[in-house]
Amino acid sequence: MTSTSASIVILALYIGVATTLLASVDANAFLRAGVTGAKEQVRAIDVENALAAELADALGGGYGAEKLASVERALRPMFETLPKNEHGNLDRAVVRYALHRFFVKKHGWFVKGLESPESAQNVSSPTEILKDRVPFYIEGMFEQRFGGRGFDLRHLAILASTIEHLVHDEAMGRLQSSYLAHGLLLADSVTEQEAGDIIDAYMMSQILGINLTALNKRQLSRMLTTVGPKAYPGWADTQLWLRDMQGSVVYADRGASSPFVSGELSFPRLAHVVEEIGDRYGQFQDLECQGLKEALIEREGGMPGRVPLSDFYKTGLGGKFLFTESVEYLRELGALDESDPNMPSVVVPNYLYAKSNCLGKSSFYSVCCISQCEEMLSHLETSIATPTADSQKIAAIVAGMSSDTVDAPRNLSSSLLDRLDSIAQRHGGRVPLHGRLFAQWLHHAYPNECPYPQVMPTAVTQVDRKDQTLSQSEMSMWVENAIPIDEDAITDKDLPWTDVEDLLVKLEALPDDGTPSGVWTMLRNFGFLGALASLAVSVARTYRSAVSCSGGDNKFERYSV
Repeated sequence: MTSTSASIVILALYIGVATTLLASVDANAFLRAGVTGAKEQVRAIDVENALAAELADALGGGYGAEKLASVERALRPMFETLPKNEHGNLDRAVVRYALHRFFVKKHGWFVKGLESPESAQNVSSPTEILKDRVPFYIEGMFEQRFGGRGFDLRHLAILASTIEHLVHDEAMGRLQSSYLAHGLLLADSVTEQEAGDIIDAYMMSQILGINLTALNKRQLSRMLTTVGPKAYPGWADTQLWLRDMQGSVVYADRGASSPFVSGELSFPRLAHVVEEIGDRYGQFQDLECQGLKEALIEREGGMPGRVPLSDFYKTGLGGKFLFTESVEYLRELGALDESDPNMPSVVVPNYLYAKSNCLGKSSFYSVCCISQCEEMLSHLETSIATPTADSQKIAAIVAGMSSDTVDAPRNLSSSLLDRLDSIAQRHGGRVPLHGRLFAQWLHHAYPNECPYPQVMPTAVTQVDRKDQTLSQSEMSMWVENAIPIDEDAITDKDLPWTDVEDLLVKLEALPDDGTPSGVWTMLRNFGFLGALASLAVSVARTYRSAVSCSGGDNKFERYSV
């Protein structure tokens, strides 16, 4: 028996013990994941099974191992440049930051519970993502395994894959609800037309957060033909995209699936279509984001990446784009530039990537605009491969990077080079790639793509929902009372610069570069199996404790930009 086979056998035994113990507990103690609602929970055994499946893939072979290896490859360039702890692993705040960027780049998902870069210094558990869905003892389970030494690349990939696994499970539950709402059983085969109706209902419930199980057929039909399209103006384009996705996935599966009669489709085939829709919807939705960006840039004032507030509302009055956010809400979103009190403006990338432009009612995530700055930062990380870099090296790379609004190659301005050098001088001659000052420098280099990192107050009062948007009359007042703009005076002004640093991890905590020896790697793998054993036993014990002690409901944490 090979070492890999032995590992899988040991793993199966541990998982079997945990699953048996968990199954013996009253399953009604926790609620299954539903389609809507801020207090929904997923059964602990479902989360344990998802984690166990990803752990098995980590040690086994086949498609699961290939998929995990693909996640590792996607994470590696960022992982190599992120600051490590004394064990060469990622600490909690860095894990949250890494996972947030991974899901935004791959899917356009803003996963609930993960921190934004501005607040990534929060040292609470990186697995808080699971708090909204799983009883509190699961967080303790992860902390027991990962809280001491941190996450290495493999563990980070497993955690990312587990989250994707849970998202997939939720999507399957929503698809099942669509079947039931149409009066169908999961064993029924459906025509391509019926499949389209099922997928439409699935997607509409995903976008608007509608509980399909509460609808009868008449209400379902009304939702798809009247209520939904009115609530979401982009529905017609979405339907066309859904049909394209359905056709392309079904066509690609034609050789791998069993023969079907008269074009009828089974639940597993529709499940594959839905899975691909979930993976690619963020890219499709980002097309609308590009339309928003173009509309804003057309109104750009004298300073790049800035739209005067009066022009922002003037565009909103045009009706095509819903630029209706109130001043207070724009401030909360971090999208308002008030460096000149007489001429407030909207920061283009901050507005694009704000939660007000997100769609979807998944219990795990929202679909938001994909950050174009992420691609540039990823390119830098791949080229540099260390947490810090010489300012000249960064300048040379950035001078060769283009964007939608910046041509390359180019000569960086003297002010850009001077500010980059000042960041390096502040940190002993090298520029940290994951700090506020460098993010601010990237905003100056790419003002329409990279967000300005606001220096947020310690306490932010959230704006009530009723005060988040302005009426047409209120927007008209802003337009009518706007102060005339002196274009020549604005052109001479620099973008705001705040000399406040906020590093992901303190530089003195960075370890020396080094590659773990083969002995250490082997010992770490043994430790991984040992930790899995303790994980399986402790989760059963903690589960029983949680069933007897847990009495409160966990509320969803709103994602803060």
